[in-house]
Amino acid sequence: MKRTVQIFLLALGALLALEVVADEGGKDQKKKLKIIPIPVYLGNSDIDSGVISKPLFDSLVKQGLTARDSGGRIYDVKSFMFTFCERNLYEDSVGNPVIITDYLSEFCFDSKLKGYQLQALLERSKWGDTVIFEKIMLEAADSTKAQGFGKAMKLIIGR
Repeated sequence: MKRTVQIFLLALGALLALEVVADEGGKDQKKKLKIIPIPVYLGNSDIDSGVISKPLFDSLVKQGLTARDSGGRIYDVKSFMFTFCERNLYEDSVGNPVIITDYLSEFCFDSKLKGYQLQALLERSKWGDTVIFEKIMLEAADSTKAQGFGKAMKLIIGR
């Protein structure tokens, strides 16, 4: 009986050792695999982040989002999270002026904002506001229908 327990423990130890070795090999492969997000641009431009003037922003946001990789392959934008960060002047409890940022986030299932979203953005956006496009899901425009995700964009409206 004692010998059977020893053989069982030895076999169990060998299985655990093989499992540890297999896990370490898998970790090396995971470290080597690096997923790079596909660049996404505002409208038909090369603007993907940074400071942008109000007139240029208004003209490009109407065109929606476009995506293409470094090889020139074009992707269709299927959905994205849109966040508008609007800076406003308010009064605190004793009447002192204070600038506070209001946040509005909506999930869009297309490459463009809906009509009401676009109209409100064009009317309300001003110098100092920030627009963020994130969680961008893409699908290749060619016959492969390969899927991917886009690089997030952060645009600050300037003068």
